[in-house]
Amino acid sequence: MTKLNNMSYLQSRFHLKQLVFCLIILISNITLAEEEKTSEETDASGKQLAWNFTLKSQSGKNIKLSELRGRVIALNFWDSRCGTCIQQFPVINTYYQSNKNNEFTLLSVNIDEDLLTATRFIKKRKFDYPVLLDTFNQASRLYSVSDLPTLFLIDKDGYLRHSLDDSQIKQQKITQQVIEGLLNE
Repeated sequence: MTKLNNMSYLQSRFHLKQLVFCLIILISNITLAEEEKTSEETDASGKQLAWNFTLKSQSGKNIKLSELRGRVIALNFWDSRCGTCIQQFPVINTYYQSNKNNEFTLLSVNIDEDLLTATRFIKKRKFDYPVLLDTFNQASRLYSVSDLPTLFLIDKDGYLRHSLDDSQIKQQKITQQVIEGLLNE
């Protein structure tokens, strides 16, 4: 009976630690909701400046989009309940693996409202690139994400250049050429 009580106690501690971790991320995301989509910032050629945000990654690190200027950025919005999103992971990973040694960053933005579900899913999947937790949909609202998955490509100067839906993401050769074009600018 003592071993059973001890195991139950250890499981309770483990779940408590997970809950505390999730609460810390939730609180952090609330305090990091600093950027709003207040104006349409475009340059003379009509290019849209990417909307800035700061989110916690799965490792607990704050990532601010504007601090990545000078790199081509791919923002991949997804949800763990979205079957199409999950099917896209190998394709998204191919883009990451093909370009990670260049000036390229992939940010995978999870928009699950349930932080515990999201963190469990992310731990199980073991992503090679940063996964950002957007539980309050701050970034997805800024980018008006309505369909999942959605991939945004941002150039080195911080301008939003392409928005790709599921069918476009699947066109690996074309999407890779678009990424290479942005890298060569």
